Amino acid sequence: MNETNKLLCKDLQRKPLPRNRSRRALSAVSELFQASIAPEQFTNETSELLCKDLQRKPLPRNRSRRALSAVSELFQAPIALACFAAFFCLLLCPSAFSASHGNKPLPDEATTKTQDALPDVSSWGISPEAQRFFYYLALSQSLFDNTRTGVIWAINALISLDPSLPVFQDGAAILLSRGELEEAEKTALAGLERFPDNPLLCLLLSGVYNERAESGKAMALLEAALAKNPENREIQEELIRIYIRQGDNTKAAELLKILPETDTSPEAELFRAGVLSTVGRTGEAKELLRELLKKEPEYAEAWLELAYLEDRDKNLAAAVEAYEKAARLMPENKEVYLRIITLRLKEKKPDAAMRVLENAELNASQFIQAAMRFAGERHYQQAEALLKQAQEKGADADEVALFLSMIKQESSNDPKSWLAPLAGIKPQSPVYPAALEQKARIHLKSKDYENARKTAHAGRKLFPDRKDLWGIEAFALAKLKKAARSEAVLMEALRQYPGDEDLLFSLGNIQDEIGNKNAAMQTMEEIIALNPRNYQALNYIGYSLADMNVELDRALTLVTKALEQNPEADFIVDSLAWVLYRLGRHSEAWVNINRCISLGGDDAVIWEHYGDIALALGKKDEAAKGYKEAIQRQAANLKEVRRKLSKLDNSRKR
Repeated sequence: MNETNKLLCKDLQRKPLPRNRSRRALSAVSELFQASIAPEQFTNETSELLCKDLQRKPLPRNRSRRALSAVSELFQAPIALACFAAFFCLLLCPSAFSASHGNKPLPDEATTKTQDALPDVSSWGISPEAQRFFYYLALSQSLFDNTRTGVIWAINALISLDPSLPVFQDGAAILLSRGELEEAEKTALAGLERFPDNPLLCLLLSGVYNERAESGKAMALLEAALAKNPENREIQEELIRIYIRQGDNTKAAELLKILPETDTSPEAELFRAGVLSTVGRTGEAKELLRELLKKEPEYAEAWLELAYLEDRDKNLAAAVEAYEKAARLMPENKEVYLRIITLRLKEKKPDAAMRVLENAELNASQFIQAAMRFAGERHYQQAEALLKQAQEKGADADEVALFLSMIKQESSNDPKSWLAPLAGIKPQSPVYPAALEQKARIHLKSKDYENARKTAHAGRKLFPDRKDLWGIEAFALAKLKKAARSEAVLMEALRQYPGDEDLLFSLGNIQDEIGNKNAAMQTMEEIIALNPRNYQALNYIGYSLADMNVELDRALTLVTKALEQNPEADFIVDSLAWVLYRLGRHSEAWVNINRCISLGGDDAVIWEHYGDIALALGKKDEAAKGYKEAIQRQAANLKEVRRKLSKLDNSRKR
């Protein structure tokens, strides 16, 4: 798919390999969350921090690490126990709810701004045990109502009444799960003052630090905790994950060695396999998984892990086999079916890919995803058929039209056919902003710069938050030789969205387009100063340095970093090939330029690079092929490419 369609399909193309996150490994803390928080509330990323994966992959479930405390036990039977608590309170102090509380419900966020407005239960004259039950009831109700003030008040009240270890643990866990990082940190620290080096409290506090991207603090905390609790598996595993996220695979591998070998449970074996694969010992990981699956053939997560590793190693047939096993065991995980479809298409087996759909029971949205995967492998007829099926299954007609337009851009050379599906999308449609952007891109792609400018201008006036429309308008103005107006549009956008990386990148591209290379390089340097992982800016600077044949070592470093962020981007692989060519490493350059083309790289510049690299290796036939392909694609420096081909032809005649 070209860059136009990649931008509009970025949610599909960024989709990770299928992992069954609903079955991911939960530590003791997350088990508490499951027991104490309603499923619809268990959505915050914070609650997953203590179960963080190695490469955003699920880890094995640890189902029996600790008994649930009074809080979670209470929530497991909320109706019976809540009724008992209320009845108990009323028996002991019938005026508790009437006189002292005025028959009013528990204060909520709309009516209460401070804790002072909440009831002073200690003044009701009821026993500490009755107070405890009341606070549990208040906490349960506040969690159910999703009332922030009530949750914090109830937890603090419980801790004041009963500062025991389970209450500190449960309170910090609930607060962390809800994203209340400051309160969770206070609770965990207060608990650690009373119960120093408690493993669970250390894990909870490290979860707060991880959520704040304070990996160094989390690492230091857990290293100290491990020194005091050297046999604690949860700390060992979480510390391994932090090391891996920090890129310190050596420390991760060293810590893996001391994990208790006596734990040969399926979950422990799966965890070991995940670590081994992450630190580069993929062969050992696969062998461990195969042995595990001989003993546990119904272990779906292990099949997924093995499938992922085979997929990553390009062993397509083995990956498909493992994914199919996983799909049989977890038919609800539709992403597995979509991945099988993708691999069947890569195997050049579109009919087999279509057969996968017969058993997958996909919904309308998933049919659209399948259609775009077929289109990505240039099976346009099947892609359009799947879009029709998606609409029959209830997909929004306007959404289908948007994707059909994208497919038409790949399958046809007629801009009218690209625009036709978008004509019926009305302004009231939810996809109308995307349709306007698509129209502007189509005009740009077909070199109708005035209509591109008009469409983008109208679109960004209606939808100023669609930042790409600002960039399209600016680029169209640059093509219309209106450089000052082009830069002014982006400067206006940057005043509204200061420091926005995408807008800065558009500005850099415009500066490059109008011939102001120095300004473009400065803008790109500004981007990587803001975000050292911005692969587009890293690639731009690295490629530009190589093209100018200067600072080649830095160029290689930058392009390599860009490729780490987006390893399947054909244009970055092309940049790497070009840097290696400039460095005189022609054999490596040849490998990478061929990989670039295998990933879908197909523009004139790439084919010219192909020709230059082939010629450096004495592959004259391949060089001629590259130059001819570049000419066929109307290279910007057409005269120069023709000169190269002519010179090559003359040398072959001698």
